[in-house]
Amino acid sequence: MEKNEVIVMRFIIRSMLLWLIFALSPGTIYAEDVADGFLGIKWETNLSSLEGYVQLGKNGSVTYFTNPKVVHVINDIKVPQVIYGTYSNKFFAVYISIESIDVYSQMKHYITEKYGSPKLTMSMTQNTEQTIHIWKYKDTKIKLKLNNTDGKMKLAFYYTPLSVKVNEDLQEAFQETSGHIFQINKERAVQTLDLMKF
Repeated sequence: MEKNEVIVMRFIIRSMLLWLIFALSPGTIYAEDVADGFLGIKWETNLSSLEGYVQLGKNGSVTYFTNPKVVHVINDIKVPQVIYGTYSNKFFAVYISIESIDVYSQMKHYITEKYGSPKLTMSMTQNTEQTIHIWKYKDTKIKLKLNNTDGKMKLAFYYTPLSVKVNEDLQEAFQETSGHIFQINKERAVQTLDLMKF
């Protein structure tokens, strides 16, 4: 088999497995989870009181955390740099860097299946064109972004009762410019969390 055929076959198999998982999973469990929090962490939780969360930086009343003891995965692909945001010590945001267009497409499909069609917007910021997909579910806003200029991709979750108090765009800009502030020590014991289960 040629290399391209193998890649296409892997994509088809992954897509079929992903569809099967969704078809057999009770969708309301995940929908309720994202309305109440993210991957078991309730919105408004003080992350500094949880084991394993390390502060990355601060911008006014917003503090950024990561958990180096957790490796996040999407369909068996490790996702680097998942960042959690708190506003006045209350958990309100998650920022996930996506490094593969394949993963971006899977996430878009998954979120659309769970929460319906997104509101699609285009925006120009400092000569940068972005495609932004936005979903709303109860008090949670989900944004999937693709920077059409540099190819950077990101998924973000916001708990709107707190995020309305924070300028989302300024906080995202700070998070993007802060770069890889924290490097995970690969020798530490880590837990794997599947990001497809939100």
